[in-house]
Amino acid sequence: MFKKAFSKRLLLTIAASCLIAVPSAFPHSTYAAAEQTTAVLSQGVSGTAVTELQQNLQTLGYFTYPHATGYYGQFTVQAIRSFQQAYSLPVTGAADGTTRTALSRALVKKSILADATRYISTPYVWGGSTPAGFDCSGFIYYLLSKQGVPMPRTSSSVMAGMGFAVDRDRLMPGDWVFFGLNKPGVVSHVGIYMGNGEFISATRSAGIAVQKLDNSSYWGPKYLGARRYY
Repeated sequence: MFKKAFSKRLLLTIAASCLIAVPSAFPHSTYAAAEQTTAVLSQGVSGTAVTELQQNLQTLGYFTYPHATGYYGQFTVQAIRSFQQAYSLPVTGAADGTTRTALSRALVKKSILADATRYISTPYVWGGSTPAGFDCSGFIYYLLSKQGVPMPRTSSSVMAGMGFAVDRDRLMPGDWVFFGLNKPGVVSHVGIYMGNGEFISATRSAGIAVQKLDNSSYWGPKYLGARRYY
């Protein structure tokens, strides 16, 4: 019910202030590397590809063995299963192309969020998409473009129709979270979910700031939904 209502609101509230898309000025190497991950790795195989897989899973907190072994054993199977479950993928324990691409994307989003915190307190500027000043959609456009992720320069309401919907209890770092700040049910603000109930965004009052998603006095009641674009 919530998803249908949210989707209906999005169709009715596309912002007239949508900005014209422009090509990214940043290199696309990081994004391209994530999209070229297609080979399948499964239990019993070994080699440098398995070592890299284990290191990536360790970076994201899923591989709990003390060090990468280069052998795809039970620890790796469990790590992949946990990752697949977290990202709503088929839970097979095998690192197929879809899982490995999602894993690579999760690493890119981890880099995006680490970069995002560098701009805390950067002032809010309507239409801004540079470190001189950001608005909410411009901040996300800048961060993704910097990592080479193709994205149009647009508005928060248009972004609310990109990617696919994510339930609140399935939010993962890097997902976009949307709010209606001006009118109830009308998307007018977007941030990036950081994990642990927090998100970062460009606010008019504090510039780039980290906020609590469940803040009952402000953000919580204005929350409208989430999307996974990348």
